[in-house]
Amino acid sequence: MYTENALKGGKIQRRIMAVTLSSILFMCVVIAAVSYFFFHKYMQSSLISSTESNLKMLGDSINENIQDVYRMARFCQGSSDIAEYIKASPEPGSLLSVSTYDRLYEEYQNNASSSYIPRVVIAAQGHYLQACQASYSTSVNLAEKIPELPYFTPMLSADDYDFSEGMVTDPFLRGRTGKYVIPLIRPISYRFRSNAGGYLFMEISGDMITSKLSSYYMEPGSSLYLGMGEHLYLISDTGAEEIQPQYEVTEDLSGMSVAGSSVYRLDTPEGRRTVIVYPLLMNGCFLAQTVSPQESVRQMRLFTLILVAILVGMIAIGLAMVKMMNDLIHKPLSRIREKIGHISEGDFSRDGSIEADHEIGEIGKGINDLSESVSKLLDSRVENEKQKRDLEYKMLQSQINPHFLYNTLNSIKMMSQAQGATGITEMTTSLATLLRSISKGTSLLIPISEELSLVRHYYTIQNLRYGGMIRLDVRVDDDSIMDALILKFTLQPIVENAIFHGLEPKGGMGLIDIHAYYEPRGGSRDIFIDVRDDGVGIPAGRCETLLSDREGENRSEFFKEIGISNVHKRLMYEFGEDYGLFLESAEGKYTNIRVRIPERRENV
Repeated sequence: MYTENALKGGKIQRRIMAVTLSSILFMCVVIAAVSYFFFHKYMQSSLISSTESNLKMLGDSINENIQDVYRMARFCQGSSDIAEYIKASPEPGSLLSVSTYDRLYEEYQNNASSSYIPRVVIAAQGHYLQACQASYSTSVNLAEKIPELPYFTPMLSADDYDFSEGMVTDPFLRGRTGKYVIPLIRPISYRFRSNAGGYLFMEISGDMITSKLSSYYMEPGSSLYLGMGEHLYLISDTGAEEIQPQYEVTEDLSGMSVAGSSVYRLDTPEGRRTVIVYPLLMNGCFLAQTVSPQESVRQMRLFTLILVAILVGMIAIGLAMVKMMNDLIHKPLSRIREKIGHISEGDFSRDGSIEADHEIGEIGKGINDLSESVSKLLDSRVENEKQKRDLEYKMLQSQINPHFLYNTLNSIKMMSQAQGATGITEMTTSLATLLRSISKGTSLLIPISEELSLVRHYYTIQNLRYGGMIRLDVRVDDDSIMDALILKFTLQPIVENAIFHGLEPKGGMGLIDIHAYYEPRGGSRDIFIDVRDDGVGIPAGRCETLLSDREGENRSEFFKEIGISNVHKRLMYEFGEDYGLFLESAEGKYTNIRVRIPERRENV
């Protein structure tokens, strides 16, 4: 047996180690998963925020130049001098032409972004004025050539600034290639009239965007794009190259933006990319930059290394804890287990090896103390149980020999019959039956039918004593109740209480009604027996004391040892805390004592 226990103890040790290691591994997996989720989300948000911040700085710088371009265009469209020139359409070299040119060139030179505006042309009725950089000067008749441009009419008739044509090669720059400009064409109205008499042709250099890249930092693997209408350009420090991208938008991440940009997740032939889109002040134009995948991979590798180091450290700590548990817990517990085995074999001697100055040592000391006093405790428990049973199930005993009383009463009975004293005969018969019930056997549980028979005999004695002033009614709703078991002398003390404390103080006729019935309880049923009298009732403050040890004054000496409180305790000890006596009374009207017991029979 001890070997089996030792083997079981070894199994418990292995289980503790297995549970400890499994818990640590599970925690590692959970920590890794949660850390990866939050780090990946934070890393993605951080990269988007960093890229968006840089892109916004670039876009704001470009927008400042665009504002200068718009100022130049609005001057040309709103200048009274230029409107007068459009209206008069003077010959080249005339005073009006020269003064208007001077005003146009002055405004052109004073514009902060004139370096990004290589050419400004005002044309009307075959005449034109041109302000441009020296390298962009041309002898071509611009008033004739500009209307021949394929995008002239759509731009001139557009409701607002139109940049949908994108970047084009400068059509008037001869002998050079690779100079891309963004054309801008707007009508110029006559003064005091809404109809257009001329137009503005302006070229915006592509360097306005590409020149910003010299101080713009991008992570390796990140790309910058410029969108203009249906055109998309890949921007680099060497220029702009129009491309035809292939991509599919799979997720809108704009909620992660901190500057109001649009953020999208794309599927491209190169893989999944995250792109930030920042709108420019030019209608239909935007900057877009992809988040560097290399930076994501680099940060993820760094995170993985840190996480692996943490997990390895946790596992190492777990193994150290397992070893510590083995040294500090398992070995002392093994000695305690051996001591318990010796106790089970009858050895109650003290074992000093299981005592120590820690919690498990305190347990060992307690086991030693327990082993020394176990015999005493067992004896004390047996004695306590005996006293408890004596208190719970104390049976009515007479101070004289019940057999002697029984034989004497039979002699009185025969003498009363011979003399025709029927009352004495009836009383002695009932008393003899009660004494015989006391003297026979030691059974505590009897059928309810026998208990009711004892009550009837007791009632006969008391009714004769009170001259027939007491009436007893017994009602049983179901005959099967009569076979159920009840503690002997449960009802008699209740009936006695009803007579002495309820009916006797009342005076006159009195009724004791006994009603037995079933009530369901879950899947079974309980038996209830109500003993009700129409006596003086019980004062409100005494109902609780009747079920305590303080009741019992003024009781008959013959049945004094079995009182209401004793009956209540016996029922609770025998059947459980839910069972016993329950009192209900109205002073001056009635008292009802309800007995509740489970349905129990001989074969159960």
